[in-house]
Amino acid sequence: MTCLRLDNVSLSFADKRVFSQLNLRVGSGEIVCVETGVLDGGSSLLKISAGLCAPTEGNVSVDGLAIKDMTEQARFKATCMAFEAGGLLSIFTNYNNIAFPMLYHTSMTKAAIASYIEPLAEALQISELLPLEPHQLNDVQTRMMNLLRAMVFRPKLILLDEVQSGMSESMRDNMLHVLLKEQQQHGYAVVMTVTAGDRTDFADRVLAIRDHKLEDAQ
Repeated sequence: MTCLRLDNVSLSFADKRVFSQLNLRVGSGEIVCVETGVLDGGSSLLKISAGLCAPTEGNVSVDGLAIKDMTEQARFKATCMAFEAGGLLSIFTNYNNIAFPMLYHTSMTKAAIASYIEPLAEALQISELLPLEPHQLNDVQTRMMNLLRAMVFRPKLILLDEVQSGMSESMRDNMLHVLLKEQQQHGYAVVMTVTAGDRTDFADRVLAIRDHKLEDAQ
């Protein structure tokens, strides 16, 4: 079954064209890496897929439903994006940045939510960061916290923006081990943007943005 579908998606900002008639299919449980360069639209591709940015033209659907027509509740269950930078509210602790959306969008108790968050944080080796505030995190720690939130939500589709950037080899390998274990257990699709030096050997497909479209990476 197709989890993410982009049909003839175009995106422009003022006089800058980002995408032109771009098409993409990502199957349920599939992992796709997208090689990106500077300002070539990698983050925009993920934001369009998450419904955070409307394309100039074209259609986007997740799990068979047009994302533009989804309710906030439906979108929460459908997709979650882990931002390369930011993405955490400064008025909450890192823990509450993850817990409060789950309290709002689900019927889970605080204890049940903690049972989701704490084991994954321990596996990712970031438990000590949960009581801190977002401004106390460095860039890599922020990406890890955004990744934790996405995995805890367990949507149909997880979108990861350069999550490997800046990580040591051991940290990256552990992060991917945890991500792949969770992905296999819960069956969500993953689209991850990557840059030079990032691992892609775990992906089902590796694509690249070229000439405002997606192609198989060579």
